[in-house]
Amino acid sequence: MQKPYVVKEIEKHYDVVTNIGFTGELEGNILYSFTENVAKDIVNNMMDGMMKIEEINDMAISAIGELGNMVSGSIGTNLEKYGYNIIVTPPSVFTGKIVKVNSKGAIIEFPVYVSGDNQMDLYFIYREIHKKS
Repeated sequence: MQKPYVVKEIEKHYDVVTNIGFTGELEGNILYSFTENVAKDIVNNMMDGMMKIEEINDMAISAIGELGNMVSGSIGTNLEKYGYNIIVTPPSVFTGKIVKVNSKGAIIEFPVYVSGDNQMDLYFIYREIHKKS
């Protein structure tokens, strides 16, 4: 994974985006953004050879959503260690040609190389609501 950095807006377009919201002392979204090929590679790795995904179908969407759910749960657990209690919402997966994401709040981009040159982008978009002392 490359170093994360702050962006003013999400300028890239994607084929598959998983959106997971969160509320609590921080409010915002975690976005997992992929090209179709990267999404298929990730799902095929998750399936560990049990079946081959050739297209983004219902099985692939379910797997991509579950991946986002697991990672977001881990992010929530780690934020709690820093005093931020959040509640994570169920994932929503959007597909289509060139999905454009609009967002409000501070945006941190995490470029993640999943294999070779295949990259997914994770965006952490947040607004601080109330932090306990």
